[in-house]
Amino acid sequence: MAVIAGLALLVAGLLSFRVWSAIHAIAPRAQPADLVALVHAQSDEPGSLGWKIKRNERINIVLLGYGGPGHDGPYLTDSIMVLSLRPGTHEAIMVSLPRDLWVKIPALPNNRFMMGKLNSAYAIGSDRRNYPNVRNDWKTLTGGGDLTAATISQVIGQPVDYWVGVDFKAFRDVVDALGGVQINVPTALDDRRYPRGETAGMMHIHFNPGLQQFDGERALEYARSRESTSDFDRSRRQQLIMVAVRQRVFSLNAIPRLLSLLGALQDNVRTNLRPAEMRLLAGLAGQFKDEDIRRVAIDTSNFLRSGYSSDGQYVLQPLDPTYGALHRYLAIALVDRSVLATRVPFQLQDGSGRYWLPYGIGTPASILTSLLQAEGWDARPAPASTRRVAQTEILDGSGGSATTTVAWLKSYFGAVVTTVPPPASGPAITVIIGSDFTQRTFPAPH
Repeated sequence: MAVIAGLALLVAGLLSFRVWSAIHAIAPRAQPADLVALVHAQSDEPGSLGWKIKRNERINIVLLGYGGPGHDGPYLTDSIMVLSLRPGTHEAIMVSLPRDLWVKIPALPNNRFMMGKLNSAYAIGSDRRNYPNVRNDWKTLTGGGDLTAATISQVIGQPVDYWVGVDFKAFRDVVDALGGVQINVPTALDDRRYPRGETAGMMHIHFNPGLQQFDGERALEYARSRESTSDFDRSRRQQLIMVAVRQRVFSLNAIPRLLSLLGALQDNVRTNLRPAEMRLLAGLAGQFKDEDIRRVAIDTSNFLRSGYSSDGQYVLQPLDPTYGALHRYLAIALVDRSVLATRVPFQLQDGSGRYWLPYGIGTPASILTSLLQAEGWDARPAPASTRRVAQTEILDGSGGSATTTVAWLKSYFGAVVTTVPPPASGPAITVIIGSDFTQRTFPAPH
């Protein structure tokens, strides 16, 4: 009996060691005590995840996808998303950032930075051989994700709490472990130059529109394809995939199934989350419904313009070089559900001739209509105003029935509110966008 008991303890110890090794490889910040925390109460220390959940504080999580070993540029992030949520009121928005965004990467000692594309930040923080002079903060097992998070924080004007990096192999394995995912493909996609595996060859892939089942490889192809479409379309496809994966996980109650993949994924997933935080986030994610999650892509249809860096690279740059317009939009992107639920319609009208936008993009009113619709507002475009307005003005003909909507619009636009009689038709609220707003949001490039 003693021998059997000893063998049982040895096997349990080996299994525990294997689990711990896998967890520590995926989450290098994990400590042995974290395994105990998995079955005990959450931490309520100020700033902790448990503390934020209890107080309905905003939580920002960066999701990164990259090729991994065997691919060209293995740690150049192919997919960059920010998931921003408020846990108590179930407000969430998924924001895709383009890989070609030209940014300051705070990689060097003494608060110095490098200029580069956003997708290079993870590689700079991970590649010790080619980037030996990064500051000590990034010379850790989580350096790639930490540097990317610090870079993204500057772009979005929000702190990044957590990040998760997943390579192509891990993505395929997770989707296959779920038995595939269902995607409603909005439009046909045809790409005759899709990379063939880990070779230099090309292959032809095609997707018909409509609802269909994807295995891991097929889902990866749909998310990665870009030769026959734009990076911006690809961002939206990646969002569809992420929502489908989340939906599948919780419809199957598949968290235990994914835990069984820990050993296989340990070389292909990295995060700064610790085990107890993973458990809390998994539980929190299960409380959200698909319709709770708004989706927006930051691209040349709203805040960005295309151009070239000083060394000739194709890059994307903000229309507002301070990023102030993007910061302001994202700062109040998590609109209180009770306000949105009123579904008060309003229209946006151009009243300023003082702005700059690349040819063919639209006008301030059309761009902001799309952005506010993405947040869940019933925003509608209106013909341009016949008069020029220096200060953005809100014409409120609601008779006091839309005070919360008017207050939100006033805060976002910095507008003055004028009470007017109810209109004979159309929305009772009109926002006339003035030059005070457009000159800050869409300034002429220097």
